[in-house]
Amino acid sequence: MDEWEIVGRGRTADVYALPGDGARVLRRYRDGDDATREAELMTRLAHQGYPVPAVLRAEGPDLVMERLAGPSLLDALLTGAVEPEPAGALLAELLARLHALPGTPPAHLDLHPGNVLLTDRGPVVIDWQTAEEGHPAGLDHAMSALMLAEVAVSPAPYAPGARAGLTALLAATTTPVLPHLGPARTRRAANPCVTAEERAALGAAEALVRELAPVADADGAPAAR
Repeated sequence: MDEWEIVGRGRTADVYALPGDGARVLRRYRDGDDATREAELMTRLAHQGYPVPAVLRAEGPDLVMERLAGPSLLDALLTGAVEPEPAGALLAELLARLHALPGTPPAHLDLHPGNVLLTDRGPVVIDWQTAEEGHPAGLDHAMSALMLAEVAVSPAPYAPGARAGLTALLAATTTPVLPHLGPARTRRAANPCVTAEERAALGAAEALVRELAPVADADGAPAAR
């Protein structure tokens, strides 16, 4: 593995370009987590027409997939190739498409700009490790909104862009988000990959989502700010 080129590094896994034709990557979990459940889910989503990388093999912590060409949505935002408003709307569209699938669609629960690749065939959603079935669509939307809000309330120079993207995401979301913010915050706080700074920002992030979200509760009735 020493000769393999590392092409990506996330909070839980490293991604290597496999030698040969340049068409495959290996995603390896650093903690030894089993990738087979994620592979099975991605394969099912691909059969249903949802944009995910093609899975070629999974064994233990290793997941071999097609290598996709194109920047992440996050990189496109940072370079100015994509504006925050259409990026937020794209996240809302990808979430809506996921939860409109037949059967019991999974909730991704970590859909942010870093987990969307902009390829020649369109946006592709990656990193399904946290995905689970049995959750309402509103929780998935609330998780994405909360992660954008964490950036929006931070001192980062791109915080205003994150706020604009969050506003666009909420405006394009037809699923009520406010009833699911509390569970989303609890889930986010319990994530061992979340930094202390991100955890400390959750209160302000939740408040911002409540400020910007359409004023409606789960039944569509007006809700107090």
